Amino acid sequence: MTDVDQRAAEQRGKRARAGLVLIALGIFGMLWGVFHILDSVPKPAKREFAYRTTDFQARSAVHDSFFGGFARAMVGLGLALYGGRLRKRASGDESP
Repeated sequence: MTDVDQRAAEQRGKRARAGLVLIALGIFGMLWGVFHILDSVPKPAKREFAYRTTDFQARSAVHDSFFGGFARAMVGLGLALYGGRLRKRASGDESP
């Protein structure tokens, strides 16, 4: 293998590793968005029937936090898709 081929192989390896890191960050971002919404649901003071939260309280909290969770998840999805594209280019498959 020539020096140029070896450098190209190293570049493809770096691109593949960067793609894998971006995919992992993207999955983390999507999970962050989901847990952002789930964390907004109010927790009762005690785990008894008398201290329950109403459906209206839970829905209102989820609706208020939805945009933040959606934005986080979409950024994560974009990172994961871009990471997948980097890994695909690193494998040498340039077709769409």
